[in-house]
Amino acid sequence: MNENATLPRVWAVTLGFNNAADTIECLQSVARSEGVDLRILLVDNASRDDTVERVLKEFPAAGVIRLKENTGFARGFNVGLLHALREGADFVFMINNDTTIAPDLLRRLADAAAGEPRAAILVPKIFYYDEPKTIWSAGSRFRAFPPAIIIRRGRGPDDGRLDQPLDLPFATTCALAFPRWALEKLGLLDRNFFFFSEDYDLSLRARAAEFLVRFVPEAHMWHKISKSTKVGSPNPFFWRTYGRSTRIFCRKHRATHPWMTGPLHLLYVLLRMAAEGKRYGIRPFMEGWREGGRTELLPVPQATGEGVDPGELVRPASPTS
Repeated sequence: MNENATLPRVWAVTLGFNNAADTIECLQSVARSEGVDLRILLVDNASRDDTVERVLKEFPAAGVIRLKENTGFARGFNVGLLHALREGADFVFMINNDTTIAPDLLRRLADAAAGEPRAAILVPKIFYYDEPKTIWSAGSRFRAFPPAIIIRRGRGPDDGRLDQPLDLPFATTCALAFPRWALEKLGLLDRNFFFFSEDYDLSLRARAAEFLVRFVPEAHMWHKISKSTKVGSPNPFFWRTYGRSTRIFCRKHRATHPWMTGPLHLLYVLLRMAAEGKRYGIRPFMEGWREGGRTELLPVPQATGEGVDPGELVRPASPTS
């Protein structure tokens, strides 16, 4: 009897856009996973480096899908999520390519999902890559004033204060895990967001459906912190996209969550940018804000494949062991 026959069939899906070395290190850590029947999939978002060639050579079991253009975070990941579902995944783990994971992370997340049937999204404890004992994220919470979504994190080495499993208001898409049924019921990531806010949008959709966003503190991983999006850099594209996504999020959720979509929140964001010495971002942010106000919003893609971009299947995934 195949010992994997009784294990959950887990697909780990990552999205690559250049930064081949990060992708390789991420996949190396995923390939060391224990206690699950694992398939690994890279969706390459039109990288200009040798990411695809290196993955094909160094990970013979990994599946690879290549996109003709950089479609952004949500649309790119949706290609991988849909493929995993069509290939019979019981459980899907989406992971940024600038991260590494503990060998037992996937098993712990799958076990937590099995123990809480209403958990649609499961979130690990994420540490800084360069400070591996300091927590970067243990989920997110809402701060009433000034209104903002705040990442739960530690100030120094992990002291156990964030070790309790709990249900979260929000999760960040650095790493999210889903049982199959959750993606079938909720749909995939909202393609209107190129990047930013798709994680909070998905969390609100899950909670509106009376499902849980569950923090699993015993599942550990490490994050190099947003190399591809250049958070805080003078890059106008970053700030324009930030503004556009923020406006789209406000349009979608103002009726049910006015406390985090109103003018006070916008004012806070602009004042924070100025206070942090990032005035160079204000103009492109507001350009993106205006663009997000007039953008026609497309429906959320579904697990049936509606609204998901086509991709070239370079190589199908096979079991890692």
